[in-house]
Amino acid sequence: MMKAYLLLYNAACGAGWLFCIVRTLALLSSEGSVGSIYAGVGQVLVISQTAMLLEIWHSLFGLVPSPVAVVILQVGSRIFVVWGALFWVPACQQHWSLVLIVMSWGITEVVRYAFYFCSLLGSVPYPIFWLRYSLFMVLYPTGITGEILQVLVAMGAHWKVANPLWYRMCLIILLLYVPGSPGMIGNMWGNRKRSFKKRNAGRDEPQGVVWPKTKSGDRSSMATNRGILAAAAAAGPGTVEAASKISEEKKWRFAYKKHVLDHVTQSLQSPDACLAMARAGLEAAQTSFRFLREGHPEMSMKDAMEKLGENIFDIAELKGEQCVYSKPELTLSYGAPMLGKPYYQFEEQRKNKISGTKLREQLDKWVEYGTLEPDVADALKTLQMKQGDWLDLSDMYFVLLGAASAMGPLTFLLSLGANVVAVARPGALRGIFDKARDSPGKLIFPVQKDVDWKGMVAKQDFDALAKASGCDLLTQAPEIAAWVCSVAPGKRLTIGNYTYLDGALHVQIAVACDCIMQRLCAERKDTAVAFLGTPTDAHVVTRGAAEAAVTAHEKAPFWMKLWEAAGVLQQNKPRTVGNLHFMDSIVPDQGPNYILSKRLQHWRAMVARADGHVASSNVSPSTATSSVTSNASFAAAYGGMHIFRPMEVAYQELSLSLMGALLIHDLRNPKSAANPATPLPHPLCLFQATGFHGGIWRCPYSITSIGVPSAIKYYLTVFRPQILAAMAAAASLVQYGIAGSLPWPVGALLRLVPAAVIAPLAALAQALSVPL
Repeated sequence: MMKAYLLLYNAACGAGWLFCIVRTLALLSSEGSVGSIYAGVGQVLVISQTAMLLEIWHSLFGLVPSPVAVVILQVGSRIFVVWGALFWVPACQQHWSLVLIVMSWGITEVVRYAFYFCSLLGSVPYPIFWLRYSLFMVLYPTGITGEILQVLVAMGAHWKVANPLWYRMCLIILLLYVPGSPGMIGNMWGNRKRSFKKRNAGRDEPQGVVWPKTKSGDRSSMATNRGILAAAAAAGPGTVEAASKISEEKKWRFAYKKHVLDHVTQSLQSPDACLAMARAGLEAAQTSFRFLREGHPEMSMKDAMEKLGENIFDIAELKGEQCVYSKPELTLSYGAPMLGKPYYQFEEQRKNKISGTKLREQLDKWVEYGTLEPDVADALKTLQMKQGDWLDLSDMYFVLLGAASAMGPLTFLLSLGANVVAVARPGALRGIFDKARDSPGKLIFPVQKDVDWKGMVAKQDFDALAKASGCDLLTQAPEIAAWVCSVAPGKRLTIGNYTYLDGALHVQIAVACDCIMQRLCAERKDTAVAFLGTPTDAHVVTRGAAEAAVTAHEKAPFWMKLWEAAGVLQQNKPRTVGNLHFMDSIVPDQGPNYILSKRLQHWRAMVARADGHVASSNVSPSTATSSVTSNASFAAAYGGMHIFRPMEVAYQELSLSLMGALLIHDLRNPKSAANPATPLPHPLCLFQATGFHGGIWRCPYSITSIGVPSAIKYYLTVFRPQILAAMAAAASLVQYGIAGSLPWPVGALLRLVPAAVIAPLAALAQALSVPL
């Protein structure tokens, strides 16, 4: 029914605009003047443009995926021109700028509505697609110019005398065109880039790990994402009924979070049910995802790992040039006491080291503040006591899937003399070579068969070596698995997944890594697995953390309660299943693909541990990496989170050193939660243990709700002068709009504008037939 409505709406609006174009061209060719155009098309133009108000409703209620703010800006500016100028002012109807807006708006809308109409039918012809994302380069500037001229004509010819208040409001609205117009054009440039990339990507089938085709013939992610979680649910206590709820969810992108929380709740019903769901989810992922390779039929990932697992790489080595420390010491990169302070104030100290007594004191401060759990401090203190033996990693072998990851332990492990098996692309390996050389560790990496890698190392021709080395997890997963299984025979391997890619690719590479891990665990029974947990997930938490969050909410200051009363802040309320508690820290904006990739990692860690493998998966804190802080919204939220005790944002150096230390503790300490011999109340308690959550578990309000107040605090602190100036400008505009006068400082400044600046503007207005 809704599809039929949208088809009718797009067809009707497109027909209206097409009429305006054809009729305008006919009138211009027959009469050669603008005077008769409005009489010929005005009524249809006004109706067609006013009908676009429905598009705000379409966006607001999810009928279309367009952002509400963008739609309001686009439609609002047009409605302002039509009903604030053109409809009421005869001079506008006779001005030549009418042709500009009719043709610019008309061509834009005919193409846009044709694009939407074809999209609803399932296929957009390339000419319409190209026009949709290319014509704006000409039609947006011409349309905006026509809009501005129409309003200026209305102001000078009518509103200046007829309604001075509206005259002033028009002037204020025109000022908004200064930032708004470039923003709209920039938005379309971004849409063009993304749309062409998506369309071109779909033209040729990708190779390697891909999403399965849906009923419509594309390889979109939502149906499979939903299906994998449904398969896991079906194996749990909710059985088919729970799976049906997931499978029948129509708006998965926006509703996935509640189903993930239900999944955790179901998993906590019993340890056996949890493991059964994990195994079912992993099986569904490996059988659902497909593997494509030229010359071979399409097959499931599970089949590809069995049929295409030929070792096509040789094993190359690169030894570090530094000496192994005779007395290794546990150090963390933490240069200043950030507790309760914004992290960005300590930029210069971020690489400072703490060790010995200072390290133990800092651990105690973190525990007291609530930034990490007591067992984290205990684990690191134990590691510190054993540091002479446990931190000499020359006897340990680590396989790093995504070795160049910003949050991977590569540098930490190499600095302690570890043997690191780097699985990375050729381009990434070049930088890894430099890190390995400047360390006491040893790097092991895949190289093409029959390549004289030893000669390249002897000549220090690392550029050539990088080009002949490396591999691709997405396209060579079966071969990488075979190669990894052949590395360091007789040695115990620890294989960790540290990969990250945007969007759907994140799940694809997670599936590839899972298949590699599964094969290695099957062939080498002493293999350990490792993952880096995200704090923005639904984790089982300690009883102490759950109670601390409730207490913190009860004692929250008045300003926080005001934000809560306004509906912004939401209590960080633990959910209880039996004797266990878990927190909902899922950030919906991260999307269902991100959370699925993390589910796959959780499932593999629990299954591997249940099968007798050591499984390290510690939760890391919110970390100010360059990729995160490059997003202005995230950077602002991170910059103000310290106002919510016990939140602390960590620099990358701290996260890497601390999480690396916890990894070593998990592997060295036979009593760690990672060891399968250590009893756990429930498999999900693996992710409860040694969690450096950065305060998320004990915060009075949820991580999803503290972003806005945190960002406001950041902006008010860092951009206070700019905000005050903007407020003064806004107050001046309000005063001008209401009273027709400006504050005396502003008026005095405007009187200083020389006549030489005003005269050319007046001449331009006269040339454009715009009355002033």
